[in-house]
Amino acid sequence: MSERLAELIRERQPCVVLTGAGASTESGIPDFRSPTGIWARFDPREYATLGAFRADPEKVWRFYAPRFAMLGEAEPNRAHRALAELERLGLVRAVVTQNIDLLHERAGSRDVVEVHGSIRVSHCLGCGAEYPLAEVERLLSAGDGAPRCERCGTVLKPGVVFFDELLPEAAIDRAFALAREAALLLVVGSSLEVHPVAGLPRETLDAGGAVAVVNRDPTWVDAHAALVVRESAGDALAEAVARLRPDEEPVEVVEHDPAWAEAAAAEAERVAGTLDAVAVEHVGSTAVPGLAAKPVLDLLAGLPGDARVSPEQIRAMEELGYECLGEFGLPGRIFFYKDTDGRRTHHVHAVEHGGDQWRRHLAVRDFLLAHPDEAARYAEVKGAAAARTAGREAYWEAKSAYVEELERRALSAPGRPPDPRS
Repeated sequence: MSERLAELIRERQPCVVLTGAGASTESGIPDFRSPTGIWARFDPREYATLGAFRADPEKVWRFYAPRFAMLGEAEPNRAHRALAELERLGLVRAVVTQNIDLLHERAGSRDVVEVHGSIRVSHCLGCGAEYPLAEVERLLSAGDGAPRCERCGTVLKPGVVFFDELLPEAAIDRAFALAREAALLLVVGSSLEVHPVAGLPRETLDAGGAVAVVNRDPTWVDAHAALVVRESAGDALAEAVARLRPDEEPVEVVEHDPAWAEAAAAEAERVAGTLDAVAVEHVGSTAVPGLAAKPVLDLLAGLPGDARVSPEQIRAMEELGYECLGEFGLPGRIFFYKDTDGRRTHHVHAVEHGGDQWRRHLAVRDFLLAHPDEAARYAEVKGAAAARTAGREAYWEAKSAYVEELERRALSAPGRPPDPRS
């Protein structure tokens, strides 16, 4: 799916993105319309209409105040960062968002169209004064929960669009213009239930463009879409970006360095604590003395149960310098990588402890350790592949047939431990 998504983004330009609440759930922000969303617990007619605000602004602010605090503390997630990078690569023209959380902007997206307003400012309906978010937060902390205009005393209105308000004219006009001009409209994390924004995909389709959807749940446009991806926005977009990111750096294969073992052990200890791993093993070429390698430490983190990684754990790995690419084409594995001084130096493959991928990685490592002649042959294959290719994907393709055969022999070697789950 990520390969097809990357292909659509690359080939169908210009690409415009429409995001909804599902783009921000990995930042710890709940959505609105799922069975466990905000509107399943609160009646929007009581908290999200201009009529409700005029009738009881303090009640509305009792609803919004903790959400302002939560949104202010939230950090951009992989989906936000991926879209910002796609814009930097010239592959996304603009992001049209239904979200009010400012996370696209904070992730680095420059052209963001906020069709439902945002928490950026609040307005005084009495005298027209505008208050930026920092001032609203100050008033909230100093007052009784409903920030009041310091000029006239009127309770401020959040800068979000209520259900009975018109959308900002300039923003919605530009959103529809962008949709009509898009060769690809990429819908990310939106249920496409709130109009008029839900009609943007129709504008793209009627103008001859294509639509791709990344959303956990069905939408009305799925039957007309060129691609539907039922993954988290972070997983899908991170994998697509990894395939689209220029990779012209030649692969360097070097002689084995004994210092790799000590470095891997130290890193494994940090990773184990961060992911609550049952065990972390040093695998890959750097784990086999005598085998030439790309100087990238590969760690295999065995996780309990179904190998799920929480958003909190992903953020903790990011604090260690890793970027999470989700499954990256291999279901059941969460893939992290880290750069040092602009060069990739670490991989972490988080898989089910004792599962199929766990056993395969260890089988190949142990087979090479037990057969130095095989390690020497693998070193020759790696050197030849690196010499005639540019970039990691081409390098991997050049040696993939050999690696598949090596894995087959390793798994069939005498003395391999059985699957502990059988």
